[in-house]
Amino acid sequence: MSRAILLVIGLGSIFASLIIALRAYTQYAAQPEIVPYLTEIEGIPLGGLSLDEASQRIQEVFNLPVELQYKTARMQFPPAELGFQLDLAAILEQIPHTTRPISFKAWFFGKDSEQSTHTLKLAYTLDEAYLQNFLDEIFTQRYDQPAVAPAPILYSTNLTPGQPGYQLSSLSQTVEQVKLALTSPTERIVNLTVNETPAPALSWQNLETMVRQLVKLERFNGLFEIYLRDMKTDQLMHFAIKDQQDVPVDVAYSAASTIKIPIMVSTMRRLEAPIPNQALNWMAQMIGESLNPPADGLMKAYMDNQNGPLMVTADMRELGYQNTFLAGYFEPGSPLLERVDTPANQRRDVYLDPDLYNQTVPSETGDLLTRLYRCASSPQAGLFNGQVDQEECEIMLGYLKGNKILALLEAGLPPEASIAHKHGWTNETDGLIHTISDASVIYTPGGDYVLVVFAHTENQFLYDYANRIFARLAQSIYNAYNLENQTFWYEN
Repeated sequence: MSRAILLVIGLGSIFASLIIALRAYTQYAAQPEIVPYLTEIEGIPLGGLSLDEASQRIQEVFNLPVELQYKTARMQFPPAELGFQLDLAAILEQIPHTTRPISFKAWFFGKDSEQSTHTLKLAYTLDEAYLQNFLDEIFTQRYDQPAVAPAPILYSTNLTPGQPGYQLSSLSQTVEQVKLALTSPTERIVNLTVNETPAPALSWQNLETMVRQLVKLERFNGLFEIYLRDMKTDQLMHFAIKDQQDVPVDVAYSAASTIKIPIMVSTMRRLEAPIPNQALNWMAQMIGESLNPPADGLMKAYMDNQNGPLMVTADMRELGYQNTFLAGYFEPGSPLLERVDTPANQRRDVYLDPDLYNQTVPSETGDLLTRLYRCASSPQAGLFNGQVDQEECEIMLGYLKGNKILALLEAGLPPEASIAHKHGWTNETDGLIHTISDASVIYTPGGDYVLVVFAHTENQFLYDYANRIFARLAQSIYNAYNLENQTFWYEN
């Protein structure tokens, strides 16, 4: 083959190669510019996308609403409403200038080009002061709420339960939680940290207001005195109302059968184990059946045949009680052994002409029951330097629990409660009942307390009326101690 032919063939091949290369380059150049492969931002892949597509993807991810959860409330907010703005220009500027998928040489010869990972940083602005003010307005002012104490319901024996309080733990901490959500492509739900404050206990001031209101609504005309003592906290409520006006407490009352509690205590002081069955039977009859002969029998048999009542009085003085006394036996015609003057019966601001034979005041009866309760609960709390011990106190409270009359304070209590009490009333010199009392230790799931009530009217004290007001009072106080398991008053 001649050299000319070879030259023509060579030149033809070169020309053909140039045409092929030119065509290939034209095809290569016609490809759109794309974000380099292995490019990402916060784990979101952008490689292979055009700049417009990458910009759109970034906005779709980081402009998704952020959900804020405040307890059970769920609220979604666009990032802009939270003061957040993407800086797209600053993000796109981080993309490498080489925007073809691979080099022409690699593309032409069908080779994969070496690629490196490109991680873009999220660029944005966040007005944290605005965000904090926004969160304060939405949550602190609208959703935060203070704890609310229980409150009496007017015209009833019930109370509204208290409500716990809720509050964002920290606005600055909440700002940081929201900031993390705004800059995360996946974790865009914020469970806000909310502190819960338990509902406060019912204030005794509110309870006293409720009790006073009850007496007023019952239109009680006379003297009504209440002594309430919490056995856990030792908190005390004690007030007296006469004709709807406050009067000094501890008026001298005819003790009637409530004096049998001191008789039982004085008897037990003088008994040694094993306690005679006769003494136990007489105490059970004296308390549970409110019989008078067993009371006289106990004092004559175990104290003194002549001066037994004065020994009861002396024991009460030893315990510090100056207004509680027994000055004669119960048997009709029994002589007055001593005329006893006390601070209470020497008052003349309120004078009820109490029985000369036996008297007491609510605070002393209430304190004696408190001592019995504590004595029954602890071997270190015995009476009379241990002459009355824990077991004996338990026995005495057992007799008081056995006093079942289904009336007065007992009538206002549900089956969940138990009451150890002694009630009292008697016909006075004019043949009428003027004073009715009930002295109790009340045991409830929500707490134990001593409740002593004395009430006096100038006219005949009607039993049904007394029963109603005592029962409603007991129910109100029970409900205050047992807000989650209240009982209700049903009219006949």
